[in-house]
Amino acid sequence: MRIAALIAGIVLTIWTILAVVRAMLVPGGGNSFLGRVVFRSVRWFGNLPLPLMKTYATQNRWLAIMAPLALLSQLIVYMVTLAITFSLIIFGTTDLSYSNAIYQAGSTITTLGITEPVNTASTVAVLLAAFFGVVVIAIFIGYLLNLYSAIVSRESQVARLSILAGEPAWGPEIVARAHAVGFSTISTPNRDTWIDWISEMRLSIAANPTRAEFRSTGKLRHWSVSMLAVMDAVALDVAMTGSANAESVQLLTAGTETLVTFNDPGQRIPTWDLQRQIREAYGISSSEEATQEQWNAAGVTEVDWQAGIKTIQDVDYPLPDDMDVVRNRFLALRAPYVGHAYSLAKKYHAVPAPWSGPRKPALETIWPEIAGSGRHAGRHQERR
Repeated sequence: MRIAALIAGIVLTIWTILAVVRAMLVPGGGNSFLGRVVFRSVRWFGNLPLPLMKTYATQNRWLAIMAPLALLSQLIVYMVTLAITFSLIIFGTTDLSYSNAIYQAGSTITTLGITEPVNTASTVAVLLAAFFGVVVIAIFIGYLLNLYSAIVSRESQVARLSILAGEPAWGPEIVARAHAVGFSTISTPNRDTWIDWISEMRLSIAANPTRAEFRSTGKLRHWSVSMLAVMDAVALDVAMTGSANAESVQLLTAGTETLVTFNDPGQRIPTWDLQRQIREAYGISSSEEATQEQWNAAGVTEVDWQAGIKTIQDVDYPLPDDMDVVRNRFLALRAPYVGHAYSLAKKYHAVPAPWSGPRKPALETIWPEIAGSGRHAGRHQERR
């Protein structure tokens, strides 16, 4: 029995150390099995009371503590697991009872050192336990610093966008405010800046999926909604001009690929196919009425579309003569990415912004302040 405990302890200790290394040190390693179990358990626990919370503000306050709680739980799980695995090793190399073995392993892992080893083999086990206990905590501290640095980098761009996009972010509002303050819509939002941001997001979350769980400091901001708003603003600009510069095509391509990667990691869409779809979409010249299938594929209703166009009209934006063509172009441009964006917004319980899909449990849409009227878009909400 003690030999079996020794073998199991060695195997499980190696497995736990590899799990820590994969989760916190290996770029692109993602979460280990233990990490996934912890985060999914905490997410499940966090989602339990949401149906009882009738407002987004209440939900946001509650969910804001879930990701930090999951990180703390992850450290506890790793340390407890190591204590158990080393207790098996100590039990297998001594004549101690298992309760005394786990007491010795726990005191060593936590570096308290309140018990002494009883033989040479247990001395080696105790020294290794003390070493790995310190190493895991040190790795976790470095992991936290890297994690919060990435989140600050992410949120600085999201916060900057809120000046132009309103809170919560909305594509038509970006177009309206850019025109109202004198920016060129072909350069606002800045394509190169957001291509870089999207690329960093894809790499950051691929390296550590837990980063997506952290919420914004602003209660009406969320990275998924901001990303969707930027893509919608670019799609609107492309649809209204009937042409797209290379940066606009790249942004829509990178954004779609990133959303697909986040939502369905196993799915891959060749970037050239995406670029071909984009080129075909802004080349549409048909003014026929949009079908229900087109509206469904684009994730908006005709009322939603009219609300967005009215917002742009409020700032005297020079709309094209044939808005039916613009509508058909926009629906085609939005279709490839909107389903994935809506799934992410629902998964992470993002702020229920306009054009960002339904939430579960259902929440009332929160509209930003409209630039042209200087008030919230209550009139649009009443029409919905």
